[in-house]
Amino acid sequence: MCGIFGVWNYKGLNGHALRKASGMLRHRGPDDEGFLLVNQGAAIPYAGDDSVIKDLEQLPDSLPSPNALLHRRLSILDLSPQGHQPMRHQDREIYLTFNGEIYNFQELREQYKLPTKTGTDTEVILQLYAKIGEEAFSKFRGMWAMAILDLEKNKLVLSRDRFGIKPLYFTEKNDGLAFSSEVKPLLSLPGMKSEWQRDKLLQFLVYGATDDPCENFFKGIESVKPGHYLSFNLDTLSKTETHYYNLRKQIRKSEYANGTFDERFGDSIREHLISDLEVGSCLSGGLDSSLIVATACPSVKKTFTCSFPNSDIDETRFAMQLTSACPDLNQHFTSPSSRDFLEAFDEIIRTQERPIGSASVFAQYAVMKSARKNGITVLLDGQGADEVFGGYYPFAGAYLLSILKSGNLGRFNREMKALKKNFNPKMEQAMLRSLFYNLPKSLKLLVRKKKRLGFDLIAENYHNRAAQLDVPERGASEFTELALKSVGFGLQELLHYEDRNSMRFSIESRVPFLDHRLVEWTLSQPHENLLKNGWTKNPIREALDKRGLKDLAWRRDKLGFVVPQKEWRDELFPQLQKNWKDLELDEVFDFNSVMDLLNNPVHSNSAQSEFWRIYGLIRWLKIFKVELV
Repeated sequence: MCGIFGVWNYKGLNGHALRKASGMLRHRGPDDEGFLLVNQGAAIPYAGDDSVIKDLEQLPDSLPSPNALLHRRLSILDLSPQGHQPMRHQDREIYLTFNGEIYNFQELREQYKLPTKTGTDTEVILQLYAKIGEEAFSKFRGMWAMAILDLEKNKLVLSRDRFGIKPLYFTEKNDGLAFSSEVKPLLSLPGMKSEWQRDKLLQFLVYGATDDPCENFFKGIESVKPGHYLSFNLDTLSKTETHYYNLRKQIRKSEYANGTFDERFGDSIREHLISDLEVGSCLSGGLDSSLIVATACPSVKKTFTCSFPNSDIDETRFAMQLTSACPDLNQHFTSPSSRDFLEAFDEIIRTQERPIGSASVFAQYAVMKSARKNGITVLLDGQGADEVFGGYYPFAGAYLLSILKSGNLGRFNREMKALKKNFNPKMEQAMLRSLFYNLPKSLKLLVRKKKRLGFDLIAENYHNRAAQLDVPERGASEFTELALKSVGFGLQELLHYEDRNSMRFSIESRVPFLDHRLVEWTLSQPHENLLKNGWTKNPIREALDKRGLKDLAWRRDKLGFVVPQKEWRDELFPQLQKNWKDLELDEVFDFNSVMDLLNNPVHSNSAQSEFWRIYGLIRWLKIFKVELV
């Protein structure tokens, strides 16, 4: 895992500006640092203070640097200086700065008979691109954000992995281009401002989301979309966008539709364990992380869990059950307090570069901090399982609705009864939620205005404007469509949190459930194989049962990484009132309605997300000095 940055034709930059950008990304790659400057067709490498190659010239602060690549390395594979980046192709004028892991690099090296001198996946990327061009992206298995500078073909290619596990931002300013793993280095460039559109703020407050699943919350900064690559002409900076991976199309024709869950998941775990450093795992006590650990042990020996002793949300007892299947586990538990959270809140906002919608982000932050403290650099985590296997509440509603539409009332009654018993007693509400997505647009708006507390947060003169804003549907009434929406929207937010929290502590986080072969296999299965006898995520439960973890497999009270949000909210409430006045936000907000909403016990649970949305937004506006335009 690493940090990447680059500019092309970005006037006014010098070596000092590049060093500053590199410093902002140091947490993503403290092990090595490299620069490549291009002037009149000549590419010259330079060193920085953290460079491991000592015979390179140090980058002069005053050197004009309108065309450059930058890399910060977190060494995982081939820990030697041979993995230094930006890396040049052995024989050609092609250069690469790359963040991520290509798990099948050894397989590709053999398949395409690629000549390599190092043990890195980086070199395989360069060699395969030189051989087959952008077609290489569809051959990779893994997670990545990369920039390929192809001076022979006069283009710069930015590519992102299939599901957006690794971030890649870019901006086009002053007739120039800049890209980065994070937003802060881009904001430091000449001509950049911390601005946000007022309409985006309204979308976020009312709907909890904007119209962009890759939203970065700063005007003028975009994301390369998951499963896409951009190609820029170096002379004109005109760009073309190519969608190289379409999950919807893939599940109709996937070569990975056959086989068993155990085979597909086992293959993914084996690849995600490829590392020259020790691999640990997050362990929430839920199904997904428990199966990861049970499958990966004894290769994985250290696990990390967030616990809240004497609380009804504590998952410690479930996490500890893993020792029956993995007796050599060395389990680590961290118990962050409300004081820890309050002290870390602004740092979390700086890390995330956006408002947060839940205090559970801090639980993950605390787990990553604990892992780094205990010497772990590579962590496995369970992101993606709920979105793909149908673990969320709305999936059950969509499933029942499809059975009802088929006219099989006997099966419908059986499945309804089983889901009420084993998953959630409120299945009628789940079905109504699914039916909502079949309503005409005008009726949907009426329902939203009645049900969404967000409309009560904003001043009345903004109501009509907020109602007219177009926000893509994040849900659906059909199971597969809901999974596709969940991967394309909600999962993007969780992957953002995952990347920032892990990289804040120089940790590479890996997500085995997002191996594209496993995702395609899962979404190719009949829905009744995923929701079976009233049990959601049935393949995962059966796999846990086979490993002797029966109590975990058939537990009904899934929590995951959670925190005592209400208690922490109550402690932060006075600070919210103070910060509110400091920012003078009454133009957009209805202050009295907000205070009533957040103080009213009736809304104590339903207003949780609204509280964190408001407080996170206020701190983000303050920390990044954001102007509303």
